[in-house]
Amino acid sequence: MRVLVIEDNLDIQANIADYLEPEFLLDFAYNGEEGLKLACTNDYDVIVLDLNLPRLDGIELCRRYKAEARLQAPILMLTARDTLDDKEDGFAAGADDYLTKPFALRELKMRIGALASRPRVVNALELRFADLVLDPSGQTARIGDESRHLNKMEADILKWLMQEVPNPLPGSTISYQIWGDEPPASGALRTHIYNLRRILAELQPGGDPAIEIATNRTRGYRLTRGGDR
Repeated sequence: MRVLVIEDNLDIQANIADYLEPEFLLDFAYNGEEGLKLACTNDYDVIVLDLNLPRLDGIELCRRYKAEARLQAPILMLTARDTLDDKEDGFAAGADDYLTKPFALRELKMRIGALASRPRVVNALELRFADLVLDPSGQTARIGDESRHLNKMEADILKWLMQEVPNPLPGSTISYQIWGDEPPASGALRTHIYNLRRILAELQPGGDPAIEIATNRTRGYRLTRGGDR
């Protein structure tokens, strides 16, 4: 497993290296500019990213990586900031997980292992499933001449569903991708799925939609075409 650690604290770098190098192949960057260059030019399974970095801070690095890198590794953000606002900023920038300093190296290793098991994202300009076309950056879904603008959560959920076709995507996985370890009250994800189903129906007027989101109570959600369930 190849991991990039972007951290300017040399003591933390040394501790991570001593603990993880027997099992992981590690690359290190000492500032944000160097970290972004390595992240965009190499193939990593996980990126461990400090929030407070010289030259380019972790939030901006995360945003630019998610916009620029074609094959994207999940990002574990490290920071001493522990408020909900700070975590919200990190997840909004594209972080996949959040670990507050000081942290146990054993927990760091477990979180890296969990993130590495996720499929990596291919950052394509457009995603296609049958006649459905999604522009993730423009947050626009299109079928034929009909198009609809999506909010960020709707665009992200639809992107994940399209990337997983034909496999179902568990609701717990979607919820974690959006909210991390602190999901909102029950029903929030179902509301987003309901809105996406309504949008897909609007894109396919005049009868039973050919493309829809099917639900399996035990396996999750997946995009289907026609009567294929």
